[in-house]
Amino acid sequence: MIVMQVVPKDGKVDVYRLLRAKVLHEATTWSWGNKAKTRLRHVNSEGYIDVRGADGVLVAHIYPSSPRDVFYLSEKFLGRLAAWFEEDLAAINVQFVPDPKRKKRRRSR
Repeated sequence: MIVMQVVPKDGKVDVYRLLRAKVLHEATTWSWGNKAKTRLRHVNSEGYIDVRGADGVLVAHIYPSSPRDVFYLSEKFLGRLAAWFEEDLAAINVQFVPDPKRKKRRRSR
């Protein structure tokens, strides 16, 4: 799984709120996948990006549905952030986190 942290230049800007407003009002290829506006979807992908705000910092977890989506969602999301909010951002940190192992379910007899 890929995790991106988007850090604003100053503490006064909330990147999650900026992204939320941009996707609601201006974005044509991005949309929200749930009512809480935390699941971001791209029109050409089956995967999604789970976005959360934490003290002005945006934390995005990328959940691809296929191996192609790992690259596609990461590239599109990073490019849009840079294009939309270049003046407001100080850093975009990318982390490669191992996928959590799923526990095997015990079968009842």
